[in-house]
Amino acid sequence: MMGLFDQEKAVEQFGNEKKEEGKLESKKEAAINMKAEGLPESMIAKVLDVGLNIVQEWIAGTKVAR
Repeated sequence: MMGLFDQEKAVEQFGNEKKEEGKLESKKEAAINMKAEGLPESMIAKVLDVGLNIVQEWIAGTKVAR
C-alpha cells in the first residue's frame, strides 16, 4: 500500500516539475520577444517576475533582431 502511495506522489511531483518547466519556457520566449521590441532587460525581468541574471542568460543564448 505504501509503495502505491509513493508512486502516486512521484507521478504528481513529476507533473508539477513539467508544469514549472513549461512556465519558465513561456517566460523565456516572452523575454526574447520583449527584447526584440526594444524593452530594457531590467523591465523584462520585473514584468516576468524573474531575476535580471536569468533574463540576461536567456537573451545571451539567442540572436535578437532589432
